[in-house]
Amino acid sequence: MLSLAERIDSAIQKNQSIKVRAYALLPETEKDLNLIILRLLNKYNKLDMTATLYTCIKELAVNGAKANIKRILFDEVKIDLENESDYRRGLEIFRDKLTDKFINEYAQKAKDRGLFVDVKFEYDDDKLIVEVLNNSALTKREDERIRDKFRDGLKYDNIGELYMDMQDNQEGAGMGIALILMMLKSEGVDPHFFTIYSDYQNKTIAKITFPMTPNFQSDRNDFKK
Repeated sequence: MLSLAERIDSAIQKNQSIKVRAYALLPETEKDLNLIILRLLNKYNKLDMTATLYTCIKELAVNGAKANIKRILFDEVKIDLENESDYRRGLEIFRDKLTDKFINEYAQKAKDRGLFVDVKFEYDDDKLIVEVLNNSALTKREDERIRDKFRDGLKYDNIGELYMDMQDNQEGAGMGIALILMMLKSEGVDPHFFTIYSDYQNKTIAKITFPMTPNFQSDRNDFKK
């Protein structure tokens, strides 16, 4: 049986997409993602971008897994997603329970319910596209909150400003989005190449396009909702 590294290299040679499925971002999954990132960046001779890609993907995967786990918990404690005060009560319960033991327990519940996070890598000679999909839809209020986080996140230029100013960090998503936007800007990547989309039914997709050569040309259709 081929090792993971051999399977990754074979996929890259054939220009095949690579996908990792997880129910929580456990150490073994992090190790696999890091190996994929290293192999892909080596293809472009861009190993200096390892920290940026790894941080961005980890943030998105963690938030996707948390979204699935949060849905299970909210269902168990009968939270009305459309009621703002009830939703905030659910967030308080979620934050209070957020430990490694809780994550491991609810990762198994997510697997039992068929809730997952897929991290997908697609690429060609000039770009690398990372999609992180979780099969829990956003509510419209959650989507609005994410849009607010995008707008707020664009104003930060350094990590110090972010940590000093980020007060409304209810689920970790606000700081995560701002951190991703900052890291993209530090690599010269247009922040608009980072999008989050939900069909409000059964999936939410976060997507980042990383230009890899000067020949890269943006297809704006990629970034339409």
